[in-house]
Amino acid sequence: MEGDKALVQNEKAAAEILYVEDDSVSGRLVQSIVEREGYRIKIVSSGQEFIKSLADNKPDLVLADLHLPDASGLDLLAKSRYRYPDVPVIMVTASNSVADVVGALKGGATDYVTKPVEHQRLVVSLANALKMLRQQQDLAKLRSELNETYKLEHIIGNTAAMENVRELIRQAGPSDATVLILGESGTGKELVARALHYSSPRFNKPFVDVNCAALTETLIESELFGHERGAFTSAISRRRGKFEQANGGSLFLDEIGDMPLSTQAKILRVLQERTFQRVGGEDKITVNVRVICATNRDLEQAVQSGAFRKDLFYRVNLFVIEVPPLRDRAADVAELARHFLAVGSRSGKYTARSISDSALAALSDHRWPGNVRELQNAIERAMMICHEDEIKIAHLPPAIVRGKAMDANPPPSAAAASLGRNLVEAVEAFERSLILDALEKCDWNKTQAARHLGVTRRILSYKITTLGIDKATTE
Repeated sequence: MEGDKALVQNEKAAAEILYVEDDSVSGRLVQSIVEREGYRIKIVSSGQEFIKSLADNKPDLVLADLHLPDASGLDLLAKSRYRYPDVPVIMVTASNSVADVVGALKGGATDYVTKPVEHQRLVVSLANALKMLRQQQDLAKLRSELNETYKLEHIIGNTAAMENVRELIRQAGPSDATVLILGESGTGKELVARALHYSSPRFNKPFVDVNCAALTETLIESELFGHERGAFTSAISRRRGKFEQANGGSLFLDEIGDMPLSTQAKILRVLQERTFQRVGGEDKITVNVRVICATNRDLEQAVQSGAFRKDLFYRVNLFVIEVPPLRDRAADVAELARHFLAVGSRSGKYTARSISDSALAALSDHRWPGNVRELQNAIERAMMICHEDEIKIAHLPPAIVRGKAMDANPPPSAAAASLGRNLVEAVEAFERSLILDALEKCDWNKTQAARHLGVTRRILSYKITTLGIDKATTE
């Protein structure tokens, strides 16, 4: 308890208040109250002095008289908010005019107090403003940390496929274009979405995510667009939807391929018009939101089967980023494993600090049907049961250990063992041969080659990248 009081007192002592007031009596009264509470205060008597002081030094709190001989308090409020949007402003007025109060609050004032200033009223107002300031500072710090966490260079992987993902994020990040992220479950599509957000001009605005597959058809529209009180039985109050929460920032629609057709139509309208209505509401709400979508489904096939709207597909398919499965980037497994180990070690809960070479080899040989998420879970499990400095092969999940044991003890049939070990390589060699043959027949025109192979140009480009096909090296 004593510690909390000391902390509050230290915060007050560290806070500097700038007060513009032409009435010396009111100025001395406020100064005595403020200093008795432990704050520091600087008083200026004109709008011109106030503006100069703002330019010279950033205050923690501002008190501004509403009526000054040389300036309007509302104008000074606007100048303060423009220069330092995070600094709370409390207006001081001798008027009880509702218009004055409404004007101050609409202009961004945190609060207002009337003259003669009452001691307790001012103390409470200052305490609330200081609390708001600290919350804004904490939020800014959190956003800075998130921005650092989701920087492009923190997307792990040195394979060509992952460098291609980073390059596409660099291209799409600064724009407001709708992006579609494709990839199997567990490949890190949300990580890519966050990297897009934090590499965009919207990085200091909200990033809001919605898992479309986790919501029922009756709930998804309320979740996305919000609802009015009484819109349905359990709607006991108005609720802002995800679009409103993301205003100014980015909305991530994960697993958009699982969205009901009725909702798809409304999403299309929002993307086209940037307006929508809450469930049960009549007013149109306008938002400024960058939409990022992701799916593990083949949307082109979903369009053909009627499960996904063609017009929405063309709207979200503007810029596509394909995240490769972990089995196609085996060279990144060791780096990812060490990363997850380092993250777990920082928590202080586990003793392991390294991974043995044999464990890394087993991890690299595994096919990872659950992709990066499965690898993360495998490392976390290993850390939980490992009471040594080093994770060994015995600490890994049984499925991975069994796979390694099978490699160490080949079956009697050498031909069967060879087939088991080289099946992936054989398939890749076959794919490479087919693609090279099509490219050469079409004079390396990817669109024509894709048509010849019966695949989309996007799939062909992805295969060319993952298989390392380069025209220069084949000539």
